[in-house]
Amino acid sequence: MTQFSQIPIATGPARRMRNIATVVLAGSFMLFQATPSFATLDNTANAVGTPPAGVPTNFGSSSQSVPVAAPAPKFTVSKSASVPTTSSGLDSGIVDANDTITYSYSVTNTGNVTMSGVVPTDTGPKFNGSAGTGSLGAFSPASASLAPGANQVFTATYTLSQLDVDHAAGIASGVANTAGVTGTTPLGVVFTPTLASLGPTNTATTTIPAASKMTISKVAVLTDTVAPGNTALFADLGETITYTYTVNNTGNVAMTNVSVKDMHGTPGVQLALGAGGITNETITVVGPLGAGSSTNTTVNDGIINSLAPGATATFTYVHTVTQAEINKG
Repeated sequence: MTQFSQIPIATGPARRMRNIATVVLAGSFMLFQATPSFATLDNTANAVGTPPAGVPTNFGSSSQSVPVAAPAPKFTVSKSASVPTTSSGLDSGIVDANDTITYSYSVTNTGNVTMSGVVPTDTGPKFNGSAGTGSLGAFSPASASLAPGANQVFTATYTLSQLDVDHAAGIASGVANTAGVTGTTPLGVVFTPTLASLGPTNTATTTIPAASKMTISKVAVLTDTVAPGNTALFADLGETITYTYTVNNTGNVAMTNVSVKDMHGTPGVQLALGAGGITNETITVVGPLGAGSSTNTTVNDGIINSLAPGATATFTYVHTVTQAEINKG
């Protein structure tokens, strides 16, 4: 587009106007997203030589641009789990609360860029499908920088709760969990791959060995009656003694058909279970697995059908003192 304007030109005492042309040019500018500096490898070569005249001369150049592969972060993770300890818990003979499982995470950078701040991710194990209630410690090392192809092994220790143990003890590969990983690319982008992309070895399992164990305590209470010929605080003919048996499941698996075996009175003869013998079985402590984990199907038959880990049951036997017992002194 051309515009004209008049500009006065001095010509002595008189002035005249001259037409001056002004050219206005129009164009457009297109914005582009910034391209990373490593998008291409650019190289220029020059042909230089010295002719007979002795003056070095540049006889031309040639340039080439080679595209560089785009950043493609990628990891693989291989996870393994130790056999649970028995030395850190309350009972060194079995796996119980405060015992530990050590996890190892082998992380490999299988991408094409160096990754910084690389660290495993782990939500914690499950115990026969139930979420853990223990605690997973810090990773060691805390993080790493991995060039393409480099590998780092991390470790972390999980401390078991009693509930964890009770959920999975005795179940093959009953403790399982899957590890992930995260890291940062050279451009500052945090990369967290999907668990499925890390390969089949990022899941680890281990087994809590079953341990069957119970304790029993017995308490006798004399019903002392005041009658002619009776001796206070001593068992007399016709008086009763109530025996209470407290049975506690101190192992890590449920015990079935729990009862008390008591050779009372006639040597070698076990007291009967149920009416006239050991009866009144009652679940007094349900244990960490909660109500319903222990069962008593038939009342007063002297048998607890299932006693969960950590649960407690009581039984009673009421005995009437006989003349034969008095005779034996």
